[in-house]
Amino acid sequence: MHLRLGALAAAILSTSATPHHQEEGSIIRRELAASACSTYDTLHETTSGITLLWSNAADGDTEWLNKANYNYGYLPGIHKFNKVIMAVNDVGTVSCDATYMNANVYLEMRSGATLDVTANLDVGDAFYLKTNAALTQSSSSILTVGKNLYLAAMYSIADTAKLSVGLDLYMASNAKLTIVGDSASITASTVTPTNSQVHGVISYVLGPSGAGVINLGGGELTIGSTTAKINIDASGYTGGANSIPLINQCSTIAGSFNPANIVINGLAAGLSGSVVSKSDGVYLELTGGGGGPPSPTTSSPTANPTTASPTPSPTSPPIQSPVVTTTTQATTTTAQTTTAQTTTSATTTTTTPATTTTTAQTTTPATTTTTAQTTTTAQTTTPATTTTTAQTTTAQTTTPATSTTTTTTTTVDPPPPSDSTTTIALTETGFDAITSSGTCPPADITSIVIDGTNYVAGPGTITLYECSLINASYDLMNIRLINFPEGLWFELSYKADTIDLIIKSLANYKEYWVHVRTTYTTDEYPEQEHTDHFPDFNWDTIPTWTRFRKNANIIPDNNKKAWNYNSGPWKDEEIESIAKNNFLSWYGLNTPEHVIETWERIKSKDPRHKTMYYWNAESFWGTSGIGIEQSYLSVGTVGTGGRKLYNHSNPDMRAWWLAHGLEMSQQASSDGVFTDNTISRECDNQACNLETTDKSIMIRSLAEGAPDDVLDIGNYLRQMIDGGNRFRMAYADGTYFENTHFSPGNQNDLEGILVSMQLAREASWKKKVVMWTGSRRNCGCGFNNPAFKFCRYVGDKDCTPQYCEGFVQTDGVEPTALLEKDFEIALAEFLMIVEKWSYGNFNISPDASCEPWRWDWSHMDLFNKPLGQPLGPPLKSGHTFSRHFEHLSVKLSLKKTDYEESAHGVGGDVTFLPSL
Repeated sequence: MHLRLGALAAAILSTSATPHHQEEGSIIRRELAASACSTYDTLHETTSGITLLWSNAADGDTEWLNKANYNYGYLPGIHKFNKVIMAVNDVGTVSCDATYMNANVYLEMRSGATLDVTANLDVGDAFYLKTNAALTQSSSSILTVGKNLYLAAMYSIADTAKLSVGLDLYMASNAKLTIVGDSASITASTVTPTNSQVHGVISYVLGPSGAGVINLGGGELTIGSTTAKINIDASGYTGGANSIPLINQCSTIAGSFNPANIVINGLAAGLSGSVVSKSDGVYLELTGGGGGPPSPTTSSPTANPTTASPTPSPTSPPIQSPVVTTTTQATTTTAQTTTAQTTTSATTTTTTPATTTTTAQTTTPATTTTTAQTTTTAQTTTPATTTTTAQTTTAQTTTPATSTTTTTTTTVDPPPPSDSTTTIALTETGFDAITSSGTCPPADITSIVIDGTNYVAGPGTITLYECSLINASYDLMNIRLINFPEGLWFELSYKADTIDLIIKSLANYKEYWVHVRTTYTTDEYPEQEHTDHFPDFNWDTIPTWTRFRKNANIIPDNNKKAWNYNSGPWKDEEIESIAKNNFLSWYGLNTPEHVIETWERIKSKDPRHKTMYYWNAESFWGTSGIGIEQSYLSVGTVGTGGRKLYNHSNPDMRAWWLAHGLEMSQQASSDGVFTDNTISRECDNQACNLETTDKSIMIRSLAEGAPDDVLDIGNYLRQMIDGGNRFRMAYADGTYFENTHFSPGNQNDLEGILVSMQLAREASWKKKVVMWTGSRRNCGCGFNNPAFKFCRYVGDKDCTPQYCEGFVQTDGVEPTALLEKDFEIALAEFLMIVEKWSYGNFNISPDASCEPWRWDWSHMDLFNKPLGQPLGPPLKSGHTFSRHFEHLSVKLSLKKTDYEESAHGVGGDVTFLPSL
């Protein structure tokens, strides 16, 4: 296997390689194979750079991205489990058999990495293909994966090549699998039957006799009904009516392909086709005559099978050279035009005098689909210049009379052109800056759309404008990012003579945590493999989760005790609000029997609501009736709220803690376990390996021991901790966030919230559940006690925090204006991080023993307005953020305030507008 790094990838690798005789600026080349496919050379240096062969000492760090592992002559997997990494944009080939990795080897291809396999390749453990990676397999090669294959990338298999997967094949929603011809094959569950899942796109290019089949070896098949798609190109098929297996040998099938997500193209005249799910698999059913030249007809729906929609799928993306163009608005003869991108059917499109570029796509030999992307450039020097990118998709015309229309669209359309909007369409590598001998930004341009559809270069700096002087700045609310790859963080920077778009990896935190900049690792943790057990999610309104507690055993006194007049058993309307206004929650106080009963009541209101057991790994939090012994607790030490700390050195304590957590996670009404307080206090500033402490091993044992179909989420990612506690995300389903604003003395002002946002976005990029705590203060029912006084200076004791003034002792009256002001900032922060499976919590306190508005915010208009999907990622400039959704645009300017005014002295100005 030869892995050659381009200039960008070489620069990335050289960062970790520099301490090990790597000269600055040299080109690094890694090779795994021998000359003549027979022997392995040792590490050697050449005039063209350094050639690195796989080698490792028995005590190496097991990750082969690190050059220090290449010095001992061992191959991956010989001594212990190894992780082999193809880094961002690595280019690799397997042209000689590479079967020596059939031991404990995990192979991972990261974003932009490509691998061309024409010889046999063995991967002894799992194989992960991350977003935007690409693998092509051909010839008679056999690629063998010992365990799971996780595909979130592009995989093409052709000729007589074979892919063999020991356990399950998992296709994420962004996966694209192409099987060319009728001789290539894919087999999963070769070791034992498991559950394979299809959530992405499978494209079959039929051979003369049929399709290359996916054989699941008796395992289960799950089809994602909303995202799973099948494209079939039948132009090479010469048989007649037939039942052609596409996916077979399934024991059971859950879900089906949506008819709108099926495309059948290029069938011979007289044939019609449909995709049908049978008891053992998915088949292409061809009926009617056949044998003539292919025609662009598609099937009609039938009563039982899942049927193709009449839309051919292009086999390759359009070739496009995006540029910034100055145009008048494109016009069309269709009945309606809503954006600069228009689709015509057997009509013509007229624009002002322009330069036009047309790219033709051919999907079958006999059917030509022309997708014309028309870029019009009107040249003018008047101040009224308008800059847009107009895309026009023309109709497909065919003969004979039958025709099929194809529409190629981007994920998000640019907004309609106006006299002050410019669209900057990036190329694969960036953008040729707009230059001016005057000042910038142009006075007549007030709104910018930056389109990253074609951008694949990853982190870097892109200059948008070069001018003699930058004398102003754009309102960040008027800048929109659309169609960019995942895993990136975007900032707009103003310098003396340039306006730059800075793109960073979400895994790179080196500008934060000042004291560890030189040691902080940028390694990515794996993307979540299975999400079927995750909570429901939609973009209708703000997606939320909740936490709650109550003095359930105290009889309320409405007249005398304002801090517990709502205590006592949970009311039916409270349970209903928990269940129906939130996607998930945790609960863990009182006895196990009470917790289970509460879960059952929640499930009776909405069975889709996900419940989790609250289980603290540091201190005994007051749960009763669970067999706690005094020897399990430390002597003379207390934690939060004066609670006793666990003695993690006692193996009986750890066994008891683990057993109870597993027992509660396995209850019929339980959907998982939430582990709190996961930081190991015996480790400070990475002074020890966190994964080797008694506490960490205990926490990991619970995460790995819980059933696969329940949630393992914890108080894992923490911005105050060196490394962010990110190591736990390798085995967790998700994370909770708190203390997002707190910045101790070794952090800069506002660093806490900035790092928290990035940690959350990185977790979402990796398809983890994010439970974000938007609460900016904790003002519980106990502070309603009239005997309390408000703190008036730092260090004041026996007093209520000053930031609770106005939120407590209100005689039960909701301080609506204060709540709205507080929640607006909290909501704006959440909207900068929210992605699928992100949920926000916004209560003043989880205590439900007094006023309902203190713990339940679901009645507020702010959280019930339409939201819609995000139109792109957030954009940062200084400490100001902006982001756009289908129905809402938001801008947040963070600022330092008085400590007692708000959450750890972090405030801000917020603007909400209907979306642009």
